[in-house]
Amino acid sequence: MNDNNPLNVDVCIVGAGPGGALLSYLLNRQGISTALIERQPHLHKSFRGELLNQDGEAVLSKHGLFSGVVQLGALPLEQIQYWENGQIIHTFHPAEGESHVGIHIPQNHLLDFIVSESQNLPHSHEHVLFNTVMTGLLRDKTGKTIGIHIRQNGVPSSIQASVIVGADGRYSAVRKHSGLTPDVRKHGYDLLWARIPAPVGWEPAVRMASMDGQQLALFSQYGGYVQIGWNIPQGSFSSLREQPFAPFVEKLVAAFPCLSDSVAAHIQTWSDFVLLSVESCYSESWTQDNVVLLGDAAHTMTPTGAFGLNAALEDADALSEILTRMASDHFKFTEPLQQLQILRGDKVKQQLARQVEMESSFQQRYESLR
Repeated sequence: MNDNNPLNVDVCIVGAGPGGALLSYLLNRQGISTALIERQPHLHKSFRGELLNQDGEAVLSKHGLFSGVVQLGALPLEQIQYWENGQIIHTFHPAEGESHVGIHIPQNHLLDFIVSESQNLPHSHEHVLFNTVMTGLLRDKTGKTIGIHIRQNGVPSSIQASVIVGADGRYSAVRKHSGLTPDVRKHGYDLLWARIPAPVGWEPAVRMASMDGQQLALFSQYGGYVQIGWNIPQGSFSSLREQPFAPFVEKLVAAFPCLSDSVAAHIQTWSDFVLLSVESCYSESWTQDNVVLLGDAAHTMTPTGAFGLNAALEDADALSEILTRMASDHFKFTEPLQQLQILRGDKVKQQLARQVEMESSFQQRYESLR
């Protein structure tokens, strides 16, 4: 593939995360050809939002994918616990009719299964390109967008497509090159991530504590791990790093004494935390002619409530139906792409508002459980 002989597909999807991978599979199943491009050399990317909720589970089940993903390994979380001084002070169980409060599914399990299912279809029309970066939009002499410019393994090339989908996350190149400007909102906190082995007997649950008025959350993970999400005031990490490390991490052990040995072995310096700058955004328009955004590219969410992964899956499900209808008319008209935001926008806005409410009321809600 080169500029003289570009790949030509119906739909080019930039970003092989859960939303992009699912969309490519659903289109491929309908005989719609896709190019799924990924800037990383493989699907096993660093990914921290791996909690599937009822919405995401419903999408995967709808398309016969859920059981196969679970067979690769998943961990249903049985309850949400609130802790204080090393003790549980309140427990929330699954809502009536539900069996869990979320399911941890490693991203490599989810992506490996979806992509392999797509490529194993009897007449697969999916092209998966790794080490591939979008560098711009490809336009014809009239200025119409007809694809994207890429750099694959460092070599410039291009992909021609009737529709370009930006599924490339919070710093979306598709969004940038299309001039779709998001409304970015800071939330007053950043997040420190860490992952450590779980102690023996660690029950699968979400555990919450208040640390200096900020939320500290622990998520049980498949494979015997604990993911730590520790809120800190926005922009404070550089000053934190100038302070002694031991007193800071001792707060974590005081909140959850059973983690003492694992923390001592695996969180020894500031470098053992990964900093996430927390922000949300909502693009007032998710489309520009034959370009459409989904997931974090259209509406970046914070980690609160674990909505992001599931919203991307719902976007992909809705967009696949729109694109399937467009394919019956050979993608002659691009206006139907606007239906994605019409179908999904209200729910996404509600979830973004819900995140703000959950964050602002955490301390008050925590104190009410004492």
